[in-house]
Amino acid sequence: MFQVLAPGLTRGQGSWYWNSSLNSEASLLSGVVVAGESGIASIYYNPANITEMNYSNLSLSANLFTFTIFNAENALGTDFPADRLQFSVQPRIITLTLRPKKKPDLFIEIAYYTRNKYYYLINQGSSANLDLIPSNPGDESYSADFYYRWSNQNLHGGAGIGYKISESLSLGYSLLVSYTDDQFYNLVTANAFVMPPAPSASQGQLLASTMYQLNYSLYDVRLLNKLGLHWKRNNWSLGFNITPPSLKLFGDGKVIKQYTYSNIHKDPESDEVSSAYSGGRQKKCISHFKDPFSVAAGINYHASSGKTILLFNAEYFFGIPTYTYIEARTDPGEYGYDFTSGDPKEWLSFASNHKPVLNLGIAIKQRISRDLMLSGGYRTDFNYLSPIKDAEFQNYNTRRIYSFDIYHATYGLSYSFTRGSLILGMQFSYGRKRNQDQIVNLTEPVEYIDESIIPLTGMINSNVDVKYNDILLYFSFVFNFLKDKAD
Repeated sequence: MFQVLAPGLTRGQGSWYWNSSLNSEASLLSGVVVAGESGIASIYYNPANITEMNYSNLSLSANLFTFTIFNAENALGTDFPADRLQFSVQPRIITLTLRPKKKPDLFIEIAYYTRNKYYYLINQGSSANLDLIPSNPGDESYSADFYYRWSNQNLHGGAGIGYKISESLSLGYSLLVSYTDDQFYNLVTANAFVMPPAPSASQGQLLASTMYQLNYSLYDVRLLNKLGLHWKRNNWSLGFNITPPSLKLFGDGKVIKQYTYSNIHKDPESDEVSSAYSGGRQKKCISHFKDPFSVAAGINYHASSGKTILLFNAEYFFGIPTYTYIEARTDPGEYGYDFTSGDPKEWLSFASNHKPVLNLGIAIKQRISRDLMLSGGYRTDFNYLSPIKDAEFQNYNTRRIYSFDIYHATYGLSYSFTRGSLILGMQFSYGRKRNQDQIVNLTEPVEYIDESIIPLTGMINSNVDVKYNDILLYFSFVFNFLKDKAD
């Protein structure tokens, strides 16, 4: 059974772990904050660092403006790119940090934040006059459309505690509830027809048509646990964070897949035409979002002058064997249907896997004046998806993604005042990959090739040059709504 590729736009449960950083203060340091300087985002990066906040506070880190430029040359055919210019605004993080006066070594943080929020849309069309149907004399009019929409929102909420064992050593733990809403829609249509000879004539004659549709909508709720350690002595500080695999609580979704064609000559030397339809629909398909086991380590060096901090981070994400991302059933259930020749479970289910990934980051924080800091950082963001080779999952759907690595560079200024800070900065993200497979070929169509290619489209070529550029503008504030500070 054929597969239609989906362009490499997805994040979150997409193909990168370090694609975004939390809280503008930590973002200016490119998220290289496991050993400290994470501020109100400590609950995520390393809960042991909650002890760095020496007073109770209620804080808000405001909006993040994002410009994404994605271009995949030849992705929809020769000289027919899949591209998108995207602008979005993301709310970030609200936290409440408490330091009980009767237990001065205990720190508690409650947080709610948007981990990811994305929306991507590609809607492209193509038309031509060409001799596409050999059995029909002369040229036909050809029209084809490609539609792709994907949105994903991942929210976290929970609590973390940090405990100072001594002035040098702190431990921390956080428990977060992760909610993900994932929506995907992919549609390919193509038609060949003869236009009427005169404008006053009736509509043209439809000779052949094809349609492929795949969409799902789902939600998933799971638990995330994080264990952290922070140690500091003299000019050095070390941090460790362990994140076990996430634990599913509940979640399901709806999947629809249809493939149809009509009046297709599979044998160009025969007048016999073929038509076909396969379709399935199910509700309450169990979703299986998965987060891998990961270990992060960081080291910070504080210069003796007290004006400069150098930060280093590494995080290793273990692999996840091939699993069912969306699990359909053999029985379509209530309000569902199955018009396929095979198992509807294979027709509608999705599979995924994760390969091991090691990401690295480096950053610097420089004090310009008592209240003004200059920060900058750089981090890798390696793609974790790999082709599915397990025979058990060969016929499952895959939301395939152009596999390329991304590199992030950040810099900016933060100004501190009595009740919070103002932050202005930028992140530039860059990714490239050549010789990728086309999504679909709409510029070199033929009537029929074989069952692996949608009729009225062309042979899939490996000539796609993927270019990804992302510019994030940080213009936000962290404001403490509580007036009293504890020593």
